[in-house]
Amino acid sequence: MSVGGQATKAAIDQSLTDLAVSLRNLAQQARNLETMANANGNPIEALIAVGYSNDPNPDNPGSISDAALAVQYLSYMSTLGGIYYGVVQQGGTGGTGAVEFNFDNALSPLWAGRLA
Repeated sequence: MSVGGQATKAAIDQSLTDLAVSLRNLAQQARNLETMANANGNPIEALIAVGYSNDPNPDNPGSISDAALAVQYLSYMSTLGGIYYGVVQQGGTGGTGAVEFNFDNALSPLWAGRLA
């Protein structure tokens, strides 16, 4: 007798769909948050307006402000979203061979009709 759940084709197919939809949703959420924070063209100002401090914080890398650190994290996540949507180059070596690849389009057959 086996212990625990066993892999089946149906279970793997469901996991592929769940992961593809989750990746799509996370990529879109990251881009949406950065767009919102950058609406006025200055994301640090936008974050200060909602309560982030712009004072240097010794607990942050390089003692940057909380607002600057949040902008840095937003940028990282937006870049990952851009890679997912094929608008940011990824791969390559030494600045060559980088390509844009639209993972959103490539994974869309796995969505199983799940549009949201």
